[in-house]
Amino acid sequence: MIQEQAGYALASWARFDGAVGDTLLKAISGAFALVATADGDVAKAEVESFMQVLHQNTEHLPVLDLKQVEHLFRDITGALLSDPVSGRAHALECVAGVVGRAEQCELVRSAAEIAVAADQRTLEKEQEVLAQICTALQIAPR
Repeated sequence: MIQEQAGYALASWARFDGAVGDTLLKAISGAFALVATADGDVAKAEVESFMQVLHQNTEHLPVLDLKQVEHLFRDITGALLSDPVSGRAHALECVAGVVGRAEQCELVRSAAEIAVAADQRTLEKEQEVLAQICTALQIAPR
């Protein structure tokens, strides 16, 4: 069972990496997924908020097939839930891909903050994940 979960997670991240070439989109997706899965579940409101963030930042992102991006997001959140250790490491690696680009770091931090508020409740675990995201971005939390 554990091997199956790890295999699913690896395949999910491989699909994500193969389909998403844009560093900023990877960072936003990774950050949002980390926060969304922090409580062990992904709420519908969290997926909807992720898609809203993408809609609101189209000028910073490549042309997107939003259905594919939503599918990939659901896939990597599932991967994070099934293999949290390697999934967390991979997502933080995606987040760190924008280090040194202040505007992109700010967009990623803002997306993570939106993820914290997405399900209308702020959990301590989500705040911890937000701090880890800021550390990966090499910026201070607000």
